[in-house]
Amino acid sequence: MIFLSSKENWYYRGCKFTVKNFRWTIIDIPAFRKKAENAVSEDYHNAMTYTGFDLEPYETTLFAYTASIFTFILFFVLDLIIFRSLGSEALALKMLIALSLCIPIIVLIYLGEYVKIHTKWMKVRSLGDIPEVLSYIVMSMKLVPNMEVSIQFAAEHSNRPLAKDLRKMLWNLHVREYRGMDEAILEFANMWGKNSEYFKRSLHLIKSSTSEPDEAQRIITLNRALDIVLESTKKLMQNFASKLKNPTYILYSLFILIPLALVALMPAVTVVGIRFGAGTLVVLYDIILPLLTFAYAEYILMQRPAAFVPQSIPDEHPKLNNIKMKKKLYMTISLVIGFLISLSGYTWIENGNPGNLISTVTLGGIFPPTLMVIWGVVFAISFYLSAVYTPYKKIRDEIKRMESEFSDALFVLGRRISEGRATEEAFMHTAKTMEGSEIGRAFERISLNLISVRSDIFAAIFDDDFGAFKDIYSDRIRTTMMLFVESAHRSHQAAGVAIVKLADHLKELQDVEENIKQSLYDMTSTMRSTAAIFAPLIAGVTIALSEVITKILQNIADSIERLPPNLLPGPAQISPDGLSQSIPSDVFMLAIGIYIILIAIILIRFSGTIEYGGDKAQLMYDIGQMLPVSAIMFTISAVVSRVIFRGLI
Repeated sequence: MIFLSSKENWYYRGCKFTVKNFRWTIIDIPAFRKKAENAVSEDYHNAMTYTGFDLEPYETTLFAYTASIFTFILFFVLDLIIFRSLGSEALALKMLIALSLCIPIIVLIYLGEYVKIHTKWMKVRSLGDIPEVLSYIVMSMKLVPNMEVSIQFAAEHSNRPLAKDLRKMLWNLHVREYRGMDEAILEFANMWGKNSEYFKRSLHLIKSSTSEPDEAQRIITLNRALDIVLESTKKLMQNFASKLKNPTYILYSLFILIPLALVALMPAVTVVGIRFGAGTLVVLYDIILPLLTFAYAEYILMQRPAAFVPQSIPDEHPKLNNIKMKKKLYMTISLVIGFLISLSGYTWIENGNPGNLISTVTLGGIFPPTLMVIWGVVFAISFYLSAVYTPYKKIRDEIKRMESEFSDALFVLGRRISEGRATEEAFMHTAKTMEGSEIGRAFERISLNLISVRSDIFAAIFDDDFGAFKDIYSDRIRTTMMLFVESAHRSHQAAGVAIVKLADHLKELQDVEENIKQSLYDMTSTMRSTAAIFAPLIAGVTIALSEVITKILQNIADSIERLPPNLLPGPAQISPDGLSQSIPSDVFMLAIGIYIILIAIILIRFSGTIEYGGDKAQLMYDIGQMLPVSAIMFTISAVVSRVIFRGLI
């Protein structure tokens, strides 16, 4: 999951927006500020400092109150819309009143405690910074055995929160808050040791390596420090994967299977006098169940330690030209076409329903008109997300390919340099060896810059105008090449050995990353299969079964109406009105179809966050690609089941 700066965080922006636009709601600002300041605890102040939010307690309090009031108004308006559209029902009314009262209170509590919650989240997610940041320290230590230089290098060339803490430690060292680097490292290790004992051990090993008189022993100690971090990170994720099984089964059964199984029974319960209206169905399946599912999924994900944080891709990337304008264009196209698709079923009926394709009675036609409404929603979401985030996905895949190729290219480069070849010749040789790869082309540009532009090695790689890596947005690659530049002034033999060591470190990081993905594969594949195949299939069959039960009850009601009065004695008296369904079949399909869309989005997000840490671009792309699959499976299941069951009645 990507960490945002305080000004990019939604909570920070929400607080500032509220203070700017709703400050007038407070009569006495100084008194309110003082009261809010006195009300918060020391833990709250510490959490505010840790998150880096430049906020005052009165700003967070005002945001919490304002958001809860607007949430209440939103649900009040939603209540009016639902009951104006679907009519009033006692059960639906009770559920909506409960939601309208409970959710604003939950919003108030959540926003009031958000700073503490976000602090806990950052501490857990910061564990994912450790392997990469510590690898930068170790790699730098192998080149220059100076603790302060290595920590400064890692702090300057990483944008992770852990690197931010390293920069703060160095600042405190420079202003004489510590008596020396040893004391600074000791305090820093103790502070982080509360969250990660293995990081503390690794820092102590790195520190002890500076006292090793033998170079070989120093390298062994540094390797041991990195091994501890990598192995511990792998074990951490494996433990999370093992603990994930029971919560995932609960999520799967309690929030998906059981609600879908109950869909088929809803028409049957009218026989015993329990009647569900359309409003009850919509509130239960399209509001309450998705909210509960999302909340439980978030609860599980809050416990996930991040292993490797995905690379952030800025909108200024050359391959994202005019992306903001394109987003507006794609949004317009998706809404217009989605609206037309949604109306197509009803338009077909208005034109006489050629071929009897659209169902106008229970189990009639091929499919209800609301199925096209579901497809309109799916198209609008899928088209927009696929069109907008496919370029991000391509860039992300390109970065991953380059990172996988980079360690091999670095090994070849190191071997050539250690043979005494000129730098430009070594880069060209590596480019030919890696011919056809992205990293090969980048190395070729470095060589050409060194030969034709006559630039130094730093400019050939990083210059903003012609540097070969100016458009490569991979912190791992850029930092490693920065280390290469640092070692380039040394002898060819020493530089070559150093580069080979860098390649080995990158390979180890990639192996651990792959092992972590494999350990989580069972859970993520199950959730993806459920979202794309199993849940839509079950929903389609159960909807068809509900129509069958409705049709059977209608036939029974028609038969009873033709019987003479009082023919059925005593308890057997059954009213035809009691067998009639209060939820039309098309509304039933629409409500369950929307439920399937929401559940699919929640499960895709759940599996994606587990697998790759909440990469937004990858997540949006996955939703755009998998929603049509869910809709297709739902459509096939519902249509085929209706046709089969219709032939059996």
